[in-house]
Amino acid sequence: MKTTLKTSLALLFGAVLLSSCEKCDTATTTELTEADIDWLSYTDPVPTNGKPDTIRFENEVEAEVKYIRSQLYSNSVPGEGYSFDDKCIEQLDTQASAVIVDVARKMPGMATYLLKRPNDFKVQVLVENLGTYDINTAAPTHATIDIDGKTYQNVYEINVAGNDTYNAGKLKKLYFNKDKGFIRIEFYGGKFLQLKQ
Repeated sequence: MKTTLKTSLALLFGAVLLSSCEKCDTATTTELTEADIDWLSYTDPVPTNGKPDTIRFENEVEAEVKYIRSQLYSNSVPGEGYSFDDKCIEQLDTQASAVIVDVARKMPGMATYLLKRPNDFKVQVLVENLGTYDINTAAPTHATIDIDGKTYQNVYEINVAGNDTYNAGKLKKLYFNKDKGFIRIEFYGGKFLQLKQ
């Protein structure tokens, strides 16, 4: 009798619980396009030998600094005005990121972050522990620019206010483009990373 009562109460509880749930429509998802994904500069497939891609930089003493892609992801997040706590989410936006890290872990990691909304597309670059910076995709700072003897097109320049005395080690200037990703990163105090071709 006890088992029958417990089973009946469990079924009754389940029926009440299920009947009280809201019916949600399928959420609309804003997807990234191929042109959007091109902003993630480090998306080449892992080589067939299984070794990660290597992005090579040169520092201020002409030593090579090797970075590898550590993460490449894309996922859906609740759209503007929604949160993960909402019972029904009608709009999902898509975010994606490509992260590269110094193999020796002496220099900060760097990332490109994308967020696609129905009427908005955001591109940001991040230097680990030193800041996240917006890229205005419609207005590169330089149509062409020579950096370390090489010519680059459609380059975005980010300048961070500070000085070599009080801000040593912090980000000073960053050059980035859609094709190559991080081209040059300068730090207060004289350190820098220059992309090797």
